[in-house]
Amino acid sequence: MYPSLDPGTPPGSSLEDRGAGVPKRQLPSQPAPATPAFVPPYPPSWFDRLTAAVDRLPGPAWASYLALAALGTVVFIVAARTGDYHPGPLLAFHVWIGGQFAYMLAFLHYLDRSAGNALDSFRPVLEGGDSSDRSVKSGVWTFADLRYRLTTLPPRPTWLATLAGALFGLLLPYLFLGLQSWDLRPVSSAFTPFGLPSSTVFVHYLQAYFVLTEAISGILVFHTVHQLRWISRIYASQTRLNLYRLQPLYAFSVPAGLTSAGLVLYTYAWFGTAPMLVSQPISRVLGVFFTLVAAMTFAWPLLGIHRRLVAEKKRLLSESAQRFEATVAELHFRVDRGRLKAMDDLNKTLSSLEIEQAALRRVPTWPWEPGTLRSVIAALGLPIIIWLIQFGLQKLLQ
Repeated sequence: MYPSLDPGTPPGSSLEDRGAGVPKRQLPSQPAPATPAFVPPYPPSWFDRLTAAVDRLPGPAWASYLALAALGTVVFIVAARTGDYHPGPLLAFHVWIGGQFAYMLAFLHYLDRSAGNALDSFRPVLEGGDSSDRSVKSGVWTFADLRYRLTTLPPRPTWLATLAGALFGLLLPYLFLGLQSWDLRPVSSAFTPFGLPSSTVFVHYLQAYFVLTEAISGILVFHTVHQLRWISRIYASQTRLNLYRLQPLYAFSVPAGLTSAGLVLYTYAWFGTAPMLVSQPISRVLGVFFTLVAAMTFAWPLLGIHRRLVAEKKRLLSESAQRFEATVAELHFRVDRGRLKAMDDLNKTLSSLEIEQAALRRVPTWPWEPGTLRSVIAALGLPIIIWLIQFGLQKLLQ
């Protein structure tokens, strides 16, 4: 105790006692550090700006794309009516041609939504997904960063993919039909069996149609590679594995399966609206080719996590086998020395380890629900089976 220096203070009181009744000055409270705002790693592409504009429109997005498809169909029919246009039973084929670009845009838009929802479901097993910091060097991204990269295309590669697709569409008639001049009338005459004219207006429409659809096809190819590559990367380096908690791992099989099914649906829409295409060898080859591409699209991003699950399953089985071996060794030790009391604990331990090993062997190592796999197989195989049946009936009736 320090003696009091204040004459008004009783002797023997301390400085703490003297100030006990005096209110202390309150320091201003420091505000909690704010969470840093998310800074996108790159600006959105023109396609993402388009989908954002569609989302801002009143009504659901599918209604906007349906209206766009209807507009494309009207333009197609107006251009076709400038010549000798006889749709007949092929009107559905003409509707598909006129609106297929809207289908591709809607398909890409829906894939982004599906990927975002899948990441939400995947979040419980995401490595560093709840962190507010981001360390690119260590390979850990924030949840917001991963969501942005998974659902947003970088602008420059998107423009390059668009221009590459448009250039391919411009040169498409010359590459596949061997045209020697800029006259596209031979192209339109090739569509005569499908009830389409060869007028000048329709020829110019076809040229614009090729450029537009192939430009969007270029984005479709780039979008597929970009998104599935990020799914593969998340599976490979951003996942906390737990064989007893597999449900979140199944999340990304949904956008992978939708990508595969959407590609197959696009391919077989041509055959469904124009059955005469089935009789052409080139069409059959292309149909099988795109079916194989769709199957690879579904499997490719899931291979990495499959390998990790296999390795984790082997590790856990190995650890369980070592414990089983140690328990058996203890059992032999007791039997050899006649220590047969309290053997019930060993029996229960051996039974528990056997149950554990049996459960581990039943753990699947492919990250998808059985229903998802059945749906993809049906989407890939059913049209081929139908075509084989039709082809066999045609041969039989002939």
